[in-house]
Amino acid sequence: MRKSKLKVEAFFPFSSCACAYAPFMEKIGRVTAKFKDSVEFKMKSTTSKEAREYDIQGSCVIVDGVIRLPADFEEKELEEAIIKRKADDV
Repeated sequence: MRKSKLKVEAFFPFSSCACAYAPFMEKIGRVTAKFKDSVEFKMKSTTSKEAREYDIQGSCVIVDGVIRLPADFEEKELEEAIIKRKADDV
């Protein structure tokens, strides 16, 4: 069983206007709120060290360091990715 929370990392160019990433963040927030006791969410820049490690070129979501979703993901895709990673860890 997982001892730490599952990580959901959202990568976005921080130089962009907040209005450009608000819908992206709202989708993530709606999904991660369902798993608030088992998911840790962090917003990171596409120019961060982590983005370079994942070879990220644009906005995306990384679930547990394994599953990558594009910026135009559907909420159901993120929810399924979280459930899958939780199940894989049991």
